[in-house]
Amino acid sequence: MISRKYQPDVTIAMGLALLYFFLYAHFGLRLAQGIYFDYLNLAFDFDPPYFIDFLVGTLPSGVNYKHPLSMLFRPFASLFLVVGFEPKAAAALVMALFGGLTVALVYGFGCLANFGRLQAVAAALFFGASSTPFFTSIIVESYGWASFSIVLVWCVFMVNQRAKRTPVAGPLFAAVLVTGVTITNMMHALVAELFSRLRTDSLKHALMRTALFGLYAGLALVVVLAVLQPQALWGVVAHPVQTAKEIYWLRTKGATTGVTELLLTFFGYSFFSPAFAKVVIAPDIFMSDFRNFSYAPIESYFVIAWWLFALVGAVLGFRHSQFRRVAMPMALIVVLNLLFHLDYQFRGSLYIYAAHLHFPIFVLGMGAAPWAASQTLRIRAGYMIILLTLAVGALTINMQRASEFVVMFDTLLFPADAAAINR
Repeated sequence: MISRKYQPDVTIAMGLALLYFFLYAHFGLRLAQGIYFDYLNLAFDFDPPYFIDFLVGTLPSGVNYKHPLSMLFRPFASLFLVVGFEPKAAAALVMALFGGLTVALVYGFGCLANFGRLQAVAAALFFGASSTPFFTSIIVESYGWASFSIVLVWCVFMVNQRAKRTPVAGPLFAAVLVTGVTITNMMHALVAELFSRLRTDSLKHALMRTALFGLYAGLALVVVLAVLQPQALWGVVAHPVQTAKEIYWLRTKGATTGVTELLLTFFGYSFFSPAFAKVVIAPDIFMSDFRNFSYAPIESYFVIAWWLFALVGAVLGFRHSQFRRVAMPMALIVVLNLLFHLDYQFRGSLYIYAAHLHFPIFVLGMGAAPWAASQTLRIRAGYMIILLTLAVGALTINMQRASEFVVMFDTLLFPADAAAINR
């Protein structure tokens, strides 16, 4: 039974989850009517066909080194298939479902971080309306699940901040999930564990325990794979040279962008979608992406307002004695991801990686919420108005972009056998 104390929060979280599930489902189902899920690289360098297979198609025979546990989401697609949805629609609904659940977790995080109930609602509304959660919740790919698992890691972290002793089961489960969805996102679990340990341990002991935690999480992931894909896992172990080659070949290739493009994408386009850019990826074949600061004047005002809001929030968050414990690991995650993606890029595509640090940037931007929660009614109301205005702006802009996006792919504009868009 849920304690009466938490029943209002559970009700609000469920309401937010349903609201955004239906919003995302509206766009995802429309997108599923076209050909976008049938081809690679039509937008954002996403690869929907592989994840359609994980959900409703033929499961791959080998281990996916980047996303080893993607098959865990298949039962959810099966439920939608049972009630009568066609395969691509069922896959789209799985993404919408986890998009809605992610917004519910964001609300829970806000409550745990002492945002105050109303401000936590406003923060969750803004998060759900922002660009990256919106698009990753309507496109069948790993990034929507990555967002869900990342927020789960940090919700577990917040719960552990209130515990007298650092639990193991919750963080380990979250670590296996976030790593199984996208292997590089294990850094979230490791940073969260490090800062949990630093509450009671010296830096040396905290680092040692975090390394041990990482080892346990890796072993647990192997055990799960041994249950789900025993033959494929044995193939990995039995042919180490071939495995090493395959992992090496996963490295990205092509020109990389600079710091300015990273910052614009992760701090700007990830929250407010600009106009679509057409990127040539082969002769007579282009891909849609967010690459330019291309906004109508009123839209650019919202982007600038978000930057100012986030900057003030980050400063106040670091000055707040309690929220500082949250801001520090989030800032470390952002820095690590920025450094990583200075090198790890694919032909200049950056928006594809935005989900991996969207939530930490969002949390840093919300740093003023705990401070505002302890202020007068006038200050709290002013903060709420600003945050809700940003949410409305994000929803308006991103719904417009999503409306354009879901009808772009009703027909294929390129040769169906073009190598650039096929496996």
